[in-house]
Amino acid sequence: MLTSLRIAIRFLRSSKLQTFIIVFGIAIGISVQIFVGLLSQGIEKSLLTKVIGSLVHISVTSKQEGIESWQNIKSEIKNTDEGIATVAPGVQHNAFIMTSSKKENIQIRGLSPEDAEKLYDMKHKVYEGNMINRDGEALIGKDLRDKLKVNIGDTIDIVNFDGKKTKLTVAGFYDLGAVKINSAWIITNLKTVQDISEIGDKVTFMEISVKDPYSADIIENEIINSLKNEDLNIKNWKEENKLIASAIIGQRICSIIIQFFVLLAAALSIISILNISVVQKYKQIGILKAMGIKDSSAALVFILQAFILGIIGTIMGILLTFLYIKGFNRYIVAADGRPLVDIIINVRFIGISSLIAVAASTLAASLPALKSFKLNPVEVIKNG
Repeated sequence: MLTSLRIAIRFLRSSKLQTFIIVFGIAIGISVQIFVGLLSQGIEKSLLTKVIGSLVHISVTSKQEGIESWQNIKSEIKNTDEGIATVAPGVQHNAFIMTSSKKENIQIRGLSPEDAEKLYDMKHKVYEGNMINRDGEALIGKDLRDKLKVNIGDTIDIVNFDGKKTKLTVAGFYDLGAVKINSAWIITNLKTVQDISEIGDKVTFMEISVKDPYSADIIENEIINSLKNEDLNIKNWKEENKLIASAIIGQRICSIIIQFFVLLAAALSIISILNISVVQKYKQIGILKAMGIKDSSAALVFILQAFILGIIGTIMGILLTFLYIKGFNRYIVAADGRPLVDIIINVRFIGISSLIAVAASTLAASLPALKSFKLNPVEVIKNG
């Protein structure tokens, strides 16, 4: 094998331009494939966030005035399936917000700070101020803030439909990336909204996030079968957004098809160039065989060549991918200057794509290797 490796490296060095072309071709192929994959994941997450409110995959509501014994129900749901990431009980209540100059209809939502963080990643969504830490504090959406003209530390009055008034202190401002949410929600803790709505120890909803959003319908059925509670409405995001779900799944399939054909094109180019390389190296291979090198070792030369090219090309491709992302985030932006799509750097996806690229490059050498394996050294030396 060491002999084959030395010969493979010598062949690559002797045809530097050809080597560069193959490496560059692999780099372009893998970089486009990874970039398209990461862009697709970013678009997917962006659409999911905008459609289902920051990754709430399953919602549980009551047909009555509230959910009683919600602690037990939460525990039972959590134990239903390992794919469930978060179960967040809360209270949502329609009310008015009063300031010195404004009166707005709002939805006030009460959640425990821990659940709000897990469900909405609030620490990263609060762009000014702090997360709620105690009773009487509230987070206001970006668009609602612009309407109300309030600042950190200001006091706002929440009035329910019975005229009960509750004072809250503005702790921070959030941006969940959806105007409908940012302009309507005021987020505070669970007890505060229970007091405002006068619902007692009940909750009005339980929001569930799952590890794989596309399995939400399957997990929903498991929850229904587990709870067997006819007083509860349980729905998943796919059921409530059928057209959007179909569009997202279709986009995902298209992305996979594009990635496959990009890799296929790269593999075919490697086969073509290495085939030419075999023809160019007929005489050298014939001489090596005449000197005693085994047929398998001669074939291994081209396998190792492709492996080396795949490794170098993949590394270059990953570097090119980061250049694409940097350029995309700089030039493909929304009106406010933020990137149009939040591209996620998925290390696992990059790693798997890289392994596939190297494997595809190596397998692409099978045909050239078979040609070199079958070469008759006497005929090659005799005919040149």
